[in-house]
Amino acid sequence: MNSHIRNIIKFAQEINPNIVNFTKIFSFHSKDNCKNKILVLNNLSRKDMYDYINEAIDDGIIGLIITTTININFLKKDIPVFKSKYLNDNLNIFLDYLYNEPLKDKKVIGVTGTDGKTSTCHLIAESLTKLGNKVGLISTEGNGVYPRLKRTGYTTPRSDILYKTFDNFRRKKVDIVVIECSSQGLHQGRLNHLTFNDSIVTNLNKDHIEYHKTFKNYIKSKQKLLDMTMGNIFLNIDCKNTISKFSNIKKSKIITYGSHVDEKIIDRLTKTSDILEDHFVKSNRSLLYKLLINESYSLNKIKFILNNRSKAIRGRMNYFRDRRSNAVYIIDYAHTENALELLLRDIKIKSGKLFLITLFGCGGDRDVSKRSRMGIIAKKYSDKIILTDDNPRNEDSMNIINDIHSKIKDKSNIYIIPNRKKAIKKALSMSTKDAVIIFAGKGNEDNIIYNNKVIVHNDIDYLKKLLK
Repeated sequence: MNSHIRNIIKFAQEINPNIVNFTKIFSFHSKDNCKNKILVLNNLSRKDMYDYINEAIDDGIIGLIITTTININFLKKDIPVFKSKYLNDNLNIFLDYLYNEPLKDKKVIGVTGTDGKTSTCHLIAESLTKLGNKVGLISTEGNGVYPRLKRTGYTTPRSDILYKTFDNFRRKKVDIVVIECSSQGLHQGRLNHLTFNDSIVTNLNKDHIEYHKTFKNYIKSKQKLLDMTMGNIFLNIDCKNTISKFSNIKKSKIITYGSHVDEKIIDRLTKTSDILEDHFVKSNRSLLYKLLINESYSLNKIKFILNNRSKAIRGRMNYFRDRRSNAVYIIDYAHTENALELLLRDIKIKSGKLFLITLFGCGGDRDVSKRSRMGIIAKKYSDKIILTDDNPRNEDSMNIINDIHSKIKDKSNIYIIPNRKKAIKKALSMSTKDAVIIFAGKGNEDNIIYNNKVIVHNDIDYLKKLLK
């Protein structure tokens, strides 16, 4: 135990000399159960800081550990306060001590990238589970021992939630932990001081520029995962950026995969080779082959995995058929220009001369520059477009739609219906036997955000309701 942690523990013992389990005495968020606990706040620089702390005081905290200087006269109640700059960058070291190194002797795999992180995490977790491992998964679509997952609303959770999950994994004797690593989570230090055995970069394109400000900063956040990786780094060479932007990695650590990597070997191992399979399927097969070969699994076991199709992840390439019109509906989370283009291009190739209708929108308070480019992409592949709301947040819904619409030269066959439920109804009314209708952008999200108002809506549930 270093001196910083020793001082924090001493502070806690002075407040409550009878502490037995230190994981029970600390709280890390004012919205959590704070009663009779010490609130730990790191990197707090909010304008409403005192409101935040006083909310926790009302809820019954008995002490405060904070990384910034505060004026105790602004607190509602006189409580013990301990200032520790140490926790700014070392919260995970503290949590690792509290939970007694929950990841010790476990293999940890990190997955990052712009698109496909969640699907890749689930693919790896499912495959390793089939091979007899007990896999702990942390992803957008849920945390838990695969396949029993509980949704949390996070991609990469807060550090305290992560460590509670790691502790649960240890108690359930998990062998391998797979973590979806978002750029924001990496930048905010939620994964600091973790050691990854392997990491995977699915692709690298512009995203979350409103948060990172520049593409360079976005790449730096992803680089943090690679810097914490002790073993191999798997890069998808279908995306040029994954190689060119990470040129400083030791070549000995890089393993490349992609839709055409080891294609002949993989084709020999698989029963069938569907020429209409999209590049994601082929790329994922390549990743599995490389990952499992590297883990010294036999060709027979790899063959077994490659020939057993993975379960569809809710909100990712989910197919539905309308029995009345025989139209096909596809719901996918594609919300970046790269993801949308790959989705529409592959569907257009598969569907041939079939009629393609694309319904989508863009999120508010997010990268404005991508909107018009996504509009141009949708027009390139679609016979009809329905522009609707995604999550307008603090922006005017019609301003976002106008941004998408602005640079499309041919304005014909474009329908503007901001209300997403009405837009989906319109799409169903346009469906015919030869139609493929894409609902892009929201996947399995459960609401639409308008300023401070949250509308309950899930594309999958609503479509199923209408089809019934």
